[in-house]
Amino acid sequence: MRKILNRQISFFSGEEFNVEPEVGLAEFCDFMISLLLEQLFIEAPAVVIVEAKKENFKGGLGQCIAEMIAAQRFNAKNGKPTTVVLLVATCGHSLSVNDNLKVTKLG
Repeated sequence: MRKILNRQISFFSGEEFNVEPEVGLAEFCDFMISLLLEQLFIEAPAVVIVEAKKENFKGGLGQCIAEMIAAQRFNAKNGKPTTVVLLVATCGHSLSVNDNLKVTKLG
């Protein structure tokens, strides 16, 4: 992906992502993409990629939604707001989280 985008993004794995610890939005992300040339800091807009644990979609759903909300709030706090955050899973599930924290099943 970095090669296709001429290294205009950074890819992180296992990075601490403490957006709002007081409400539980603080943990380590499986993977993250950030719009930054140098892989030193996470910069908005940030995209999180959550790995399903043992192909258990339901079991990892809470963590996934929390990371989606964290990315949405991180981007908004850093001047790159997103109104909708999407989840697409290889098992065929898809969800969206809007800026009012409404979770919607797609398709």
